[in-house]
Amino acid sequence: MSRLLVSWIATTRDFLKNEQGAFSGINPLGPTSNFHQHYFEEEKLQQHILLYSDVRQENHATHLVAHLRREYPGRAISAELLPLTDIIDLEEVKTKVETWLLAHREHELAIFFSPGASIMQVAWYICHTTLNLRTRLLQTRDAKFVKDGWQGLVEIVVERSQAPVTAIIGQQLLDEPKAQYSSGAGHLLTPTLRAVYRRAYLVAKTDDVTVLIRGESGTGKEQLARYVHEESARAGQPYLVLNCAALTDSVLESRLFGHKKGAFTGADRDAKGLFELADGGTIFLDEIGDISPAVQMALLRVLQEKEIQPLGGSPRKVDVRVVAATNAALEECCRQGRFRWDLYYRLAVAELELPALRNWPLPEREALLDHLLENRRQALKRPTPLRLAAAARQLLLGHTYQGNIRELENLLTTVYVFTEGQELVQPTDLPRRLREPAPAGYSLRLADVEQEHLLRVMALKNNVVRQAALALAIDERTLAAKLNKYKQELG
Repeated sequence: MSRLLVSWIATTRDFLKNEQGAFSGINPLGPTSNFHQHYFEEEKLQQHILLYSDVRQENHATHLVAHLRREYPGRAISAELLPLTDIIDLEEVKTKVETWLLAHREHELAIFFSPGASIMQVAWYICHTTLNLRTRLLQTRDAKFVKDGWQGLVEIVVERSQAPVTAIIGQQLLDEPKAQYSSGAGHLLTPTLRAVYRRAYLVAKTDDVTVLIRGESGTGKEQLARYVHEESARAGQPYLVLNCAALTDSVLESRLFGHKKGAFTGADRDAKGLFELADGGTIFLDEIGDISPAVQMALLRVLQEKEIQPLGGSPRKVDVRVVAATNAALEECCRQGRFRWDLYYRLAVAELELPALRNWPLPEREALLDHLLENRRQALKRPTPLRLAAAARQLLLGHTYQGNIRELENLLTTVYVFTEGQELVQPTDLPRRLREPAPAGYSLRLADVEQEHLLRVMALKNNVVRQAALALAIDERTLAAKLNKYKQELG
């Protein structure tokens, strides 16, 4: 543990400019120089990290560090880029500063409050009062305001409240609107889902934390991932999606990390991967449990080193938040040796779990049914919503929906397509699987039951053998052999 000083460079006061407004040297009376001259040793500080928010400030930061090292040999002084797209966006500045402070939590942190824009100072204050770290806020007066015998260094003392300010702000945001069921961007938030989204909101406000979303197919994992992105400081930056299950290893690696011309047969030009295209934003990796050990190793390096290596190219740094999703039991995959424990721990820094539709309380399923009836009406441009007979409504509410919300949505689309006018939708208008779960002639032979179940799971998993095998908890080769047998029997 060391006593660390952290501050922003003061672009208007730490530097001198010529008549044309260009850089001409270091201001010896600037706040950073002044602090080192009068207070650094007095405060028994051991290291100073100067933050700058734009890569275009790198030259200024380098000159300032070099000047201070010449003036004060032996002091540990360095500059670090903490990129901001908007220095007056409190949400972004606070999120980035919070993440930086938490990464240095083992130190005693003296925050030099004076340099930086006003929003940067507000962000320091909020983090100081809410993070419960060993932080101090230090401010200096300009020399003209320091009278004889006065101390030019001031510590801002804050009376800490037992209720964290950020928690109060977050709660107010999440409780609006106050209705029992709320919706946004076309999605219904019932109390069950709102509890998940409340956790997602808290995760979103802490930048650079990987997220693992669990849930069955059709529960809304991608919508939740997008919510995390849009509520984070990365909103407005790229948000890219990739389903890992449907791609071979070579294609997946190229899609993720890119390749250089000539890296493999058919690579006739350079291509950027999703990590490079999403730099500064978020990438959503769906069905992460399906990737091979080789791709797992490459992804682990990205998460650990913040670095990608395109096929046939040189490594380069990227700043991307990873949100991954799976319907597989990753812990069991790790125990079986099919998934790396170290990658699992890297992905599961913050975990969110979406419940299956069949586990929702009945009032919430009813609310979802009504919501989707109107949603599908608008999407299909129908003048009036479907009118459901009581028996039809009961069938819709009682079905188990292995495909969850997506299955219900698709089912209602089907009913809309085949229903005209104002007639009442009867049970006979619904698909047979809802009204006849055990039709006449249903085979009691184990082999027939197994075949029907395997084919049903294949359909739910979009005919991706690897994904279906994971859901069934059987070896992929075993499933492939059974499917080939069924195909031969059908002739």
